Amino acid sequence: MKLFELADLRPRESLRFPLGRFEGFAVRDASGGIRAYLNVCPHRAQPVDIGDGRLWLTSGEIECQAHGARFDPATGACTGGPCLGRGLTRLGIEERDGAVWLLEPLQYR
Repeated sequence: MKLFELADLRPRESLRFPLGRFEGFAVRDASGGIRAYLNVCPHRAQPVDIGDGRLWLTSGEIECQAHGARFDPATGACTGGPCLGRGLTRLGIEERDGAVWLLEPLQYR
């Protein structure tokens, strides 16, 4: 499943995309690496980019706008705040033909 065009995601920005009844978001770090996550904060099961869609802190971490949970953009691991050690759900993606593709169907529990 094609998620988005590579050109639509700039360094230190994020991009939302639909995933059936959910949505995901992707980030491109300063080195150009792309990671994609389910757009659900483990703290309160609401979108990580709620509000203005801003995710990045000056420290380079991703921050949930609702309650300040912080995550490592490279791994999705909780780095502080009310996520209590629970990280973001990482999505398997592949860069191909100038786009980002989902590798496997999502499994919801």
